[in-house]
This record gives sequence, C-alpha cells and structure tokens, in this order.
Amino acid sequence: MSADARPVLLLGSANMERLLQGALDDRFDKIVAGQGPTDREAEAVAMLTVGYDRVDAAMLHGLPRLKVIAVPGAGYERIDVSAAQARGVRVMNAGAVHAGDVADHAVALALAAIQRLPEQQAWVRDDKWRGGFPQRRRAVSAERFGIVGLGAIGTKVGDRLAPFGGQIAWWGPNPKPARWPRKASLTELARWCTTLIVAVRGDAAGLIDTAVIEAVGPDGIIVNIARGVVIDEDALIAALKDGRLGYAALDVFAQEPTPPARWDGVPHVILTPHSAGLTHQAMARLRDAAVQNLLVALGEGGPINEISA
Repeated sequence: MSADARPVLLLGSANMERLLQGALDDRFDKIVAGQGPTDREAEAVAMLTVGYDRVDAAMLHGLPRLKVIAVPGAGYERIDVSAAQARGVRVMNAGAVHAGDVADHAVALALAAIQRLPEQQAWVRDDKWRGGFPQRRRAVSAERFGIVGLGAIGTKVGDRLAPFGGQIAWWGPNPKPARWPRKASLTELARWCTTLIVAVRGDAAGLIDTAVIEAVGPDGIIVNIARGVVIDEDALIAALKDGRLGYAALDVFAQEPTPPARWDGVPHVILTPHSAGLTHQAMARLRDAAVQNLLVALGEGGPINEISA
C-alpha cells in the first residue's frame, strides 16, 4: 500500500455500502468481497459483514492485516470469534442499539397472531361478516408469554408485553436476575406458555425442535425474531398443517429469502421478510454503531460492543 493510499475496508456484500450511505468514504477504500482485486482485499484492515456470513479461519488467513470485524446488528453466529481473536482481530457488533425496534416487531407479530388479524381481515374481504362473527379468540391479558432468551431483545419484549397484563416467564441456558421467573427447562416453558417468543442467539440452531413445538401445542403460538435456523422449519410447517401447532409468526427463515412456494397451503402463519429492525431510526443507529466500530481499526475511539469468545 502506498503512503497516500487509504486503508482498505472489506464489505461482506454490496448491502453494506447501502447501510453506510457514503459514511467513511474519506477514510477507507471500500471493496466488496469477491468483487475487488484479491491483493487489495488482502490489505483490508477492517471488515463490515452481517453475522450470518461465514468468516472462518481460512478466510482470516487470507486477511493478514485485518484488525476489526464489525457486524451492523446483534447476531454473529457464523463468525469464528475464537479464530479471529487468535489472530488479534477484534470482533464487534451493534450491541443493543436496535433491540427495542426488534422487540416492537416481535410484540406486533405476537399480537397479530393472538388477535388473528389476517383471518379477521379476510372475514371482511370475503364477505363472511354477513353470516356472523369469526371464531372467538383469547384476550391478550389471558396470555402466558414464554420468552426464549432474555438478552437485550428478549428483555425489551418482556418490558413491552408487561402492560398488557398477561403472565410472563422465560428460559435461557444461564440463570440471571430478571423481573420474571425462569422456568427450569425450555420444554417446561413451552408447555406452560400460550405464546412462545424466540429471541435467542442465532447460533442455537435446532433449539426449537419437534418436541418443543409439540409442547406449545395446538392452541399455542410460536413467534421467531431470532434466526431461522433456531427453529426446525420443516417440523414447524408440518405441525401447522396437521393442527399440532396453533399459529406461527415468523420474521426469519432457514433460507432467506424464503421461497414463497414453501408456504403454499400452510395455515395460520404470518410471514415478514427479516424486517424487525428495519426502521429509519434503527438503521441510522446501526450505521452509526458500525462507523464507530470500524474507526477502532484506525485507532480512533472504543468499540460499541466487543465480542469475546
């Protein structure tokens, strides 16, 4: 690298450039992974990439100058943090800066499922109202909300649900002080709750399996705003079709974008396109957090939230 050249920032995809919206153009030369000269990629001192893009030891070996990996969000499940730290690379995410926005979406999905809003709208549009009212539903105040994972997002989900008057409990692998009781196991939480809201880390693949889905049962609801792989999606679809699960509301999927045909004929499901955190305000905060984390590679300031293996 010549003396007047700017340091290289490696972007995991072109979407990262759209997130930055021109920020740091004067501080870094930006290269999208796989689209720039490989010799310039090898000079990267910082990387901006989402947590479900794989960054493993082999990739890190080809980035000998790398100092920082910044994730513009909370999840970092496919980044090998141990391998990064072994090479002296710091891994940082946005911490809790958009947790409230994601929690808002989780609660909106839960309420839409409890209130059966898609079916209620169809009742009007399909002119069924002339024949009477739709089937009665549970009051939100009668719900038992089970939260899986009580991190920043899960805690804010509970905070937002509390005023509705329902009961709240949670489960996570590690006990911690909380406003609500922790059930002894995930299965116990699933059996107890009427609505299960999944807010765990994305590396908990397959955690919500057939047994958990069966425990939630034919009158229960599952909401997922974590990662699609946390739920056995095939088992979920089968349970919805067979009536062994009452309802699902999903913002994340095993494959993204999820194929629309996969959901043909699947009843009682609400689908949104991994958009829980996509508010104007959240994206501005995520951009600012990413910028600060990337500046750490230039020795300017401290990280928003550094991850330890």
